[in-house]
Amino acid sequence: MTEADVLPLLVEFMHVLLAGITIYFSIVSAYLAGLYVFLARAHIVLKLIGFAFFTLIFFFLMQFNYGAGVFQRGLVETLAELQQSGVELSVAGQTALDSARAGLNQKVRTVMWLGSAATYIALFYLTFFHRWNQLMGETAEDAQMRKTR
Repeated sequence: MTEADVLPLLVEFMHVLLAGITIYFSIVSAYLAGLYVFLARAHIVLKLIGFAFFTLIFFFLMQFNYGAGVFQRGLVETLAELQQSGVELSVAGQTALDSARAGLNQKVRTVMWLGSAATYIALFYLTFFHRWNQLMGETAEDAQMRKTR
């Protein structure tokens, strides 16, 4: 494999990463909206089913992202092997290799995993433990009645 083969794959990885981030934000946003509008007043069984489905999709997305990261590390290792074999890398190839060696890729992965864990824990709390004051379309009396049930 040559540098000319690796660089387009690294660029494509960035596209996949951005698509994954977009899907991540879409899933979390949809769950938050559903939580506020519907799930906050739903029976515990529906909350469990909704959160289980969210968990399935969320962890599938995290597994996909993990696999993409493994693929990216392989591409960077290929660049390192090319450089060690005496191939002079282009500026783009050297930059990709330098950013990986400086730990930038690992920092991005760490922030992503920490943010995902924090999001998951927050949504768990909001789904099962948070006492919503007043939901969309609710009067103060309706909210009080819902809380006393």
